[in-house]
Amino acid sequence: GSSGEGIWIIKLKAGNYCSTYGERSCTDDEVLDMMEANDNHSEEHTVAELIEFCVSGRTGKSGTWTSKGVGKYLEGGKAAGGQLVDQRFCPRIVEGE
Repeated sequence: GSSGEGIWIIKLKAGNYCSTYGERSCTDDEVLDMMEANDNHSEEHTVAELIEFCVSGRTGKSGTWTSKGVGKYLEGGKAAGGQLVDQRFCPRIVEGE
């Protein structure tokens, strides 16, 4: 299993989702509500700040992060295991269901 570091549950703060997949793309200035799975802490960042954090880690362009992680999820490319996965969030099934 994973310790949850670097696993983020992300939602558009404005909630303006498209009705059909691929109908629109987010702009760099859209705000994201984010929760990291390792400790359930929340952060708000723009799309541009998230991309900068994923590519380069903590920089002047990535904003201020409270995560214990350093970002740089794409560092070293595919050969080094750098990747992002976009998948639908599936909450845990309640015990006994």
